[in-house]
Amino acid sequence: MNMTVRFMVITAAAVLLPLLLSGGTQGVQGAQQDISLEGRIVQLQQRVEEKPRDPDLHFELSKLYEEDVERYYDEALSEFEYAVDNGLKGKSYNILNRSVTRKNNKGVKLFERGKYDEAIKVFKSALEKDLNNPNTYNNLGCAYSAKEQYDKAIEYMKITIDLNPASVMFNQTIGNTCVKKGDFELALLTYKKIEFIDPEYNEHYYGMARAYHGLEQFDKAINALDKLPRQYREHETVKTFRKECVRLLKQSR
Repeated sequence: MNMTVRFMVITAAAVLLPLLLSGGTQGVQGAQQDISLEGRIVQLQQRVEEKPRDPDLHFELSKLYEEDVERYYDEALSEFEYAVDNGLKGKSYNILNRSVTRKNNKGVKLFERGKYDEAIKVFKSALEKDLNNPNTYNNLGCAYSAKEQYDKAIEYMKITIDLNPASVMFNQTIGNTCVKKGDFELALLTYKKIEFIDPEYNEHYYGMARAYHGLEQFDKAINALDKLPRQYREHETVKTFRKECVRLLKQSR
């Protein structure tokens, strides 16, 4: 079972989500680039103390922790869970822009024909029409991922998450890309977020198993595979991968 990239082709009836950060906030972030991560965390923690139930602030804090995921894995996950519990979501806005729709659709068709560079050009031209369209950033991320330029792909996908942090699909896409890059800790963190967003969702467990496999936590990989829906567990690729994890687990003991 392949971890396929997920495109967003906008329809005329689509209603998407805006950027959570205002231009003013982005300006503050730019001014803070020279401050250490710990310093930025302390500053944001102070803002959280002033507004302890603001989900957007907790989401921003979770992103800061993600910058050093190996050190702050638990803190990043905890802050994201708190944000979701307190209503984290994007703020809907009207993007019924037919020009953007046409460009995204054209870019996807080019991608499907293997013309990745041409698709990227079209997606970037779509950004000129709307800088707050999460679908366009996601499409760009998928195109760069296909070119195995994973850092660039994740850069665009993170913007997508900023625009729609509570999207299961967008989080799974970035998780899958992190697995391909070999950034297994960040992949796991992203997959865990999905469990907070939608506890009933279970299609991300294959990617999670791949991440655990990369970390040589084979027992956890097997457990993740066993949580997949039955039709996925019976897929030959999944069965073969599970056998490999069982073999490696026995070998490690």
